[in-house]
Amino acid sequence: MNSPRYLLDANIILRFITGDHPDHLRRAQAVFQAAAANECRLLLTPWIIAEVVFTLQSFYQVPREETASHLLTVINSTGVETLDHDMLADGLNRFARTNISFVDCLLAAQSHALGIRPVSFDRDLDKFADIKRYEP
Repeated sequence: MNSPRYLLDANIILRFITGDHPDHLRRAQAVFQAAAANECRLLLTPWIIAEVVFTLQSFYQVPREETASHLLTVINSTGVETLDHDMLADGLNRFARTNISFVDCLLAAQSHALGIRPVSFDRDLDKFADIKRYEP
């Protein structure tokens, strides 16, 4: 029998990372433990990671490096599947080492992975040596 597959929402990850709601923390931990035990699979999308990054930064004031570290741990956890794992990990690493928005870090990571130049007015993208922005 196949184990169930669930699409992870940001609030599960936020409770798991912040622990600010004890009952939700316990239940979020149980979900991740079930995934680690192969009782279920958790699918995590880049836009949910973007929501978690935004919330950790704007509401919880978690430093960039700590935010990226927490989320890299989550995406590399047993039982967690991600869409575009390598691109997402690259985006989180770019976010940790720059002052550029997470979404722009994802854009840079995807540009690099696909070998396609981003078309943008955003000069922050010029800070990444491995991509070359096209400005119309």
